[in-house]
Amino acid sequence: MMTVMMTVVSVAYWRWNSRVTEKNVSFRSEVFTLAQQPELKEEDIPVLHQLNEEYSRVARLVERVLVSIDTTGVTSVPQPSEDGDFMVEKRLTVHGLGSGVIVTEEGHIITAYHVIQNKHALRVTLSNGKSVSVRLVGVDPELDIAVLQVENPMTFTPLPFGNSDEIAPGMIVLACGNPYGLGTTVSRGIISARERKLVDSGINLIQTDASIFPGNSGGPLINIRGEIIGINKSVLPNAEKNYAGIGFAIPSNLVMHSFEQICKHGRPMKGYLGLDIVRNTPPLRSFLDYHEAGGAVINIVKHGSPAEQAGLQTGDVILSFNEVPIQTDEEVKERIENLSIGDKFRLKVWRKGQKMNVTLKVGDSILKNVPSPWEDFMEGVGMHLRELTAEEQSIGARGLLVIQVNPKKSVGQILQAGDMVFAVNHQSVSTKEALVKALREGPALLTVSRDGQQFNVKVDARPVSEKTLLPRIPEATKGNAIIPHEL
Repeated sequence: MMTVMMTVVSVAYWRWNSRVTEKNVSFRSEVFTLAQQPELKEEDIPVLHQLNEEYSRVARLVERVLVSIDTTGVTSVPQPSEDGDFMVEKRLTVHGLGSGVIVTEEGHIITAYHVIQNKHALRVTLSNGKSVSVRLVGVDPELDIAVLQVENPMTFTPLPFGNSDEIAPGMIVLACGNPYGLGTTVSRGIISARERKLVDSGINLIQTDASIFPGNSGGPLINIRGEIIGINKSVLPNAEKNYAGIGFAIPSNLVMHSFEQICKHGRPMKGYLGLDIVRNTPPLRSFLDYHEAGGAVINIVKHGSPAEQAGLQTGDVILSFNEVPIQTDEEVKERIENLSIGDKFRLKVWRKGQKMNVTLKVGDSILKNVPSPWEDFMEGVGMHLRELTAEEQSIGARGLLVIQVNPKKSVGQILQAGDMVFAVNHQSVSTKEALVKALREGPALLTVSRDGQQFNVKVDARPVSEKTLLPRIPEATKGNAIIPHEL
């Protein structure tokens, strides 16, 4: 028995010792020799070596002025109620990321307005990792620019602005920011194009293939001299497609002008004329009975604007600007963009076969959102309309376009956005003043077109005490409909 046990133990020890020996063999010391010198020396690739050093030098310049911005806000999200019968709003806390760039020795920071929009808390971190408190100086929502200032007393060494009018496709740029909260990041690319317009932006943007991702917004676009030539804004808005390499930045000349206005006045002091100008196309020429290819067409004139006060009308053709002949709409827009509040200029326009001179004075953009008396009146009625542009009229559209209705008003339960009001009391109507005049005088019959069908709507916009209350029509889509007293 003892012999058997000793045999078993010996075999077990032998097997264990064999495994240990195998392991020891697998980890035996190896002989290796690493390459000690690169095959290419700096003198072999002088251009690449110099380029490498210069990229690194420009990147180091950016690091000292780049900041990351963490934001906190509250948003309302519609959700079904507990019983599922209706929707309720639930308030949720949302966090965001963005970037900014220090542009003054006093610590003024420029970032994108959409980074801080509707946010109640900001945490700004400098490139050295230090968090600082900031105050909001002002914003330019139209340009998508916001200006902050570091409240802690300290001195900064900012980067200068470059001239964005001098950029050209192919020029090398660096896009800098804080993508995905990773920290200071620099990506290299070129200017792909200039003067790009997005659907949601009326300004000319710089297009670049330097990578711009979430968190890069508000960071600087830098040229090879270390100058700020743009502020990173966005990429093409389509989550279903990969648009990496198609980024957009706000040109530095626009940014600098807005920044100076915000610092001096607390807001961007932008000129306002209240007109929209379009290219002189063959359909417009045919509609206007104008036979020249040059000039620019006034597409729409806003009521109460400096353009209307000067006597301009939809369909006028601009022939010259301060005695300089005009060939395209872009020529007019470029000249207008360089004007300031209070500036005066002269236009020569063609209207229905006649030429006339008009003098305009640039107004303050703050006035463009002030509602006119007719807008206040139509707000009480429960609907908003606009006149048709020259382009819309050139394709045969007539009347006034309903752009918004109040569903709490009776008119909002019958009319809807997109309806076309083309007659009042059986008379053609094309101006809002004519419609308001008819509504003020008493019950008015509106002839409306929707999806190729016509129906009449009776509207009584007089004060309730003056009205004869009419029976309510529960629903009307065609034929005759009557809107009762609730207006």
